[in-house]
Amino acid sequence: MIKLGTMFWVALVCGAGFAMFAVKYNVQDLEDELVRVKKQAVMAQNEIRVLNAEWTLLNQPERLQELNARFLSLSPASPAQLSRSIADIPLRAPETAPDAVVDSVTESAGRGARTGAGDVVTAALQRSAATPDKPAAAYPASKAMLKQAAAKSPRSMDELIAQIAGAR
Repeated sequence: MIKLGTMFWVALVCGAGFAMFAVKYNVQDLEDELVRVKKQAVMAQNEIRVLNAEWTLLNQPERLQELNARFLSLSPASPAQLSRSIADIPLRAPETAPDAVVDSVTESAGRGARTGAGDVVTAALQRSAATPDKPAAAYPASKAMLKQAAAKSPRSMDELIAQIAGAR
């Protein structure tokens, strides 16, 4: 009969042999994957080099100048084009007409609500002393103040700056 110790050692050697076999093939699979990834990286680097060379070729100043002359006919900016004043810069168009703002403010003041029509409207409402109990329509000065504030809105940056400087 085979002794118990001998069977243990035979099982241990067989288990170790099987584990070594499995580990060896896992390592080979990983090495194959590493080689494949390295090849892909080299191919990507070569593609990047080709694309950089193509980009350099396409962006040559002589070529771009020729394409400009053929298709766009652009010319360099002249100093006269750059000499503009601040007054030439248009302001943003108001979201609503001044009369519509006045009407909406007087209606909302009658309900006790605040509108987002701007600082001029808010300041005019605060000066008009309108309360939820007494609507702004009861104060004829508030409607006149709103129309006056809307009429004073600047049309250019220079007017806006002058208006701000005058208020200080």
